[in-house]
Amino acid sequence: MSETPLDIGSCEPDLVSSSDRYAKRFQGPAGDWLLARQSAILRDLIRPWPSASVLDIGGGHAQVARPLVADGHRLRVRASSQAALGQICHLDSDLLSTETGPLTVLPHADRSFDVVISIRILAHVGHWDRLVAEMCRVARHAVIVDFPTQRAGNLFGDRLFALKKRVEGDTRRYRLFRHDEMRAHLAAQGFAPGPAVGQFVLPMVVHRVLKRPGLSSILERGLAAAGGAAIATPVILCARRDPRHPPQHPVAALT
Repeated sequence: MSETPLDIGSCEPDLVSSSDRYAKRFQGPAGDWLLARQSAILRDLIRPWPSASVLDIGGGHAQVARPLVADGHRLRVRASSQAALGQICHLDSDLLSTETGPLTVLPHADRSFDVVISIRILAHVGHWDRLVAEMCRVARHAVIVDFPTQRAGNLFGDRLFALKKRVEGDTRRYRLFRHDEMRAHLAAQGFAPGPAVGQFVLPMVVHRVLKRPGLSSILERGLAAAGGAAIATPVILCARRDPRHPPQHPVAALT
């Protein structure tokens, strides 16, 4: 497997995030703390659908699989290739299954899964709108996505990129999103955007450098209380199917 950073629009946008090297970013106390925040938000958003059938797109990093399988959800992970299943290969559960193929073309009937999730992928997919449209098509109740916004530390993305590169080694460039464009696209697919929770006010690389979860917690709570919660990123957003508003402008799948 190549360790060369992949650009936005790769045919395997989930390959790097499923690798052992990427997983090392989340090892140790600081990594555990970062993932705990993500998992807590995800578990809260999916709570209305206990024991749900879930499709996790690009989830070879296993960051979705571990908490959701532990909670009793039936999870199917779709990766762009066998290699991109990565960390999922280390998990063994009767509730877990896998498949491979293009992320923007799903071989499933409409409303096949209760919830469809994609974490850490949208910022690296070439046709992110097609991916979201396909997620909405096969979701019975809700879709959950995360995306980095043009706020907080991302305003200094170019300056921080060199630091991220030194700390993480295989950092890739990624797309930034606006809340309004994501909400508008979900609404056009017949989904009503609901809770949108920002994860961190400070860039995650800062917390990795600090390696002090206790201090990170204090900093994040203080900044959030001072108004920083409004600019925290990346955002995890849950949108529910709205029967009152059928899709207005469905995006045709790639062939």
